[in-house]
Amino acid sequence: MAGRLCRNPRAGENAGAVNAADAPIVVAYDGSADSDRALEWAITAAAQRLCPLRLVTVVTYDAPQWLRERAEEAERRAVEQLSEVGGQPGRLPVALIKTFVDPAAHALLLQAADARMLVLGARGHGAISGYLLGSISQHVSRHAECPVVVVRQSHDAKDTRIVIGYDHSTGSQQAVEFGFEAANLAGAPVTVIHGSRRSTHEPAGTYVSVSQEEVANETDSGARRMHEAMGEWQAKYPDLEVTLESVPLHPVRLLTDASQHAALVVVGSRGRGAFAGLLLGSVSQGLLHHAACTVAIAR
Repeated sequence: MAGRLCRNPRAGENAGAVNAADAPIVVAYDGSADSDRALEWAITAAAQRLCPLRLVTVVTYDAPQWLRERAEEAERRAVEQLSEVGGQPGRLPVALIKTFVDPAAHALLLQAADARMLVLGARGHGAISGYLLGSISQHVSRHAECPVVVVRQSHDAKDTRIVIGYDHSTGSQQAVEFGFEAANLAGAPVTVIHGSRRSTHEPAGTYVSVSQEEVANETDSGARRMHEAMGEWQAKYPDLEVTLESVPLHPVRLLTDASQHAALVVVGSRGRGAFAGLLLGSVSQGLLHHAACTVAIAR
C-alpha cells in the first residue's frame, strides 16, 4: 500500500505511461545526512535535465516517528528549488511517494521501474557506524535496471571533476555516455581512466609473474584504444576539458585514488572481466565501498 502526496499541482501529470524524455529522477529519502545529500544531488540533476523528480520514502515498521514529517519537508524544499526552473513556475513536477513496503530495497526498485536514474545516499539512518555502504544501497545498486547514483560527502568539496572508468566493455561505454553528459550539464572537467588488471602487483596481495615489457605493451595498447574510442565523445562535446589516463594498476585502486579529488566517479555495472550472470562487477563493487566521492553505476 502506498500513500502519495503531490504538493506541486503538476506532479500527477506523468502518472500514466512515461516517455523517455519525461522519465523521472527517483531519489530515496530517509532523513539521514546522506539522503539529504542525495536529495540535493537529485534536485540539481533534475534542474539540469529538465525532468520530474520523485521522492520515495519507505516507512517500515521500525521507521522513526519523525520520518514522515521530514519527508514532507524534503518535498517542500525540492518544490521550492525546482518551481522556477526553465522560467515557468511548476515546470518540473515533484512527487512524494510514501510507500509501506518491507523490505525497503524492493520498494525503491519498484518505484524506479520507469526512472531515468535512481539516486540514494551511501548510508541510511539505520546504517551501522563505520560501514561505508548501507545494505539498501548495495542491493539497489546490484538490481536496479536504470543508472544508480550513490551519494556521499566528497573528500574535497571544491573539486568538480568527473572521473570515468573505461575498459572498452559495453558497461564502460555506458559509463562514458553518462559521464560526458553529466560533465557537459555541469560544465565540469572530465578524466577518463583506463587501468590494467594485469600488473605485477595485484590488490589481493597475490603475485603474478608478468614481465615489464608485457605490462608496457598492454598499457600502450589500452591507451591507443582509449584515445580512439574517446575521439567521438570529444567531438560531440568539444567544449569539455578532457584528460585521458592509462596506468598499469588495478582499476579499483586507480579510481579510488582519483575519487579523492573528484565530485563524481562513473563506472559501468560490469566490465569486460565480469562473469556472465553477475549483476555488478568487482570494480563497481569496489568503488561503491571505497570511493571518497559520489559514485554512479551506469546502465
